[in-house]
Amino acid sequence: MDPSSHSCPTIPLLAQITRLRFLRGHALLSSLDIHPAQFHLLMMLDRVNPMSQAELAGKLMIKPSTLTVMLHRLMKNDLVRRERDRVDARVMRVHITAKGADLLKQAHDRFLQFESETFEGFSPEEKALFETLGNRIRDNLIKAVEGEDPTCPWY
Repeated sequence: MDPSSHSCPTIPLLAQITRLRFLRGHALLSSLDIHPAQFHLLMMLDRVNPMSQAELAGKLMIKPSTLTVMLHRLMKNDLVRRERDRVDARVMRVHITAKGADLLKQAHDRFLQFESETFEGFSPEEKALFETLGNRIRDNLIKAVEGEDPTCPWY
């Protein structure tokens, strides 16, 4: 079978976009001593504060053990704190701290710059189309991942 007959030109493109997005995000946040994944975690907590560790891991699509490592780093820098749930002592709730909220504000400005750079030259209609198509790609991949192991839907 001729490999070129099964060409997937979008796969290398998506890989390049993913890599460049990571590199640019890392560069914009490095002076704040925060990683893009930590920024995303702080954004989640800014929207829903507090959140259980299980909820947070699910929304971030990462393993609980990976989240624990991230939380330890963020707690070391006083950006988040954890406490036991008052109703269910088995549940740990994660809170963003005032210092974490301040850092998030600084990082947010950089990500506005990042979005501006990313979509330079795009019309509003093209940006809306990109969002629609991106959501469909994400939803398709979520279905595929969930189909692999329904007990572990995000990782």
